Amino acid sequence: MEAKREEMIEAIANVDDVVGDIFLNEETPTEQQLADGIKKGVLDLTLTPVFMGSAYKNKGVQPLLNGVQDYLPNPKQVVNKAHDLNNEEKELVVDCDPTKPLVGLAFKLDESQYGQLTYFR
Repeated sequence: MEAKREEMIEAIANVDDVVGDIFLNEETPTEQQLADGIKKGVLDLTLTPVFMGSAYKNKGVQPLLNGVQDYLPNPKQVVNKAHDLNNEEKELVVDCDPTKPLVGLAFKLDESQYGQLTYFR
């Protein structure tokens, strides 16, 4: 575990200057400094957090949800783009505005005993 933790800190140090300085000084970064470094790496698309767990008896579900909240950007922190199907798939920027119509991506269709389920984000 210690070896993998050092590997993780080194990966964060490559994208975050604060953790990089701490790592080069052979000190131990705080949990908040690591979390900030991970979020910076995710926003820069250079790090991908991976969680392991099981939905059985909800083991790992809460850490996953905490990770989504802590590390993934909210829609206002990134530029969301879409293709206008009515205008030769011209690329356009989608604003994060709750007063405008909903824009979603259906990524899975599932036919079950309850009918068709559509998963979207």
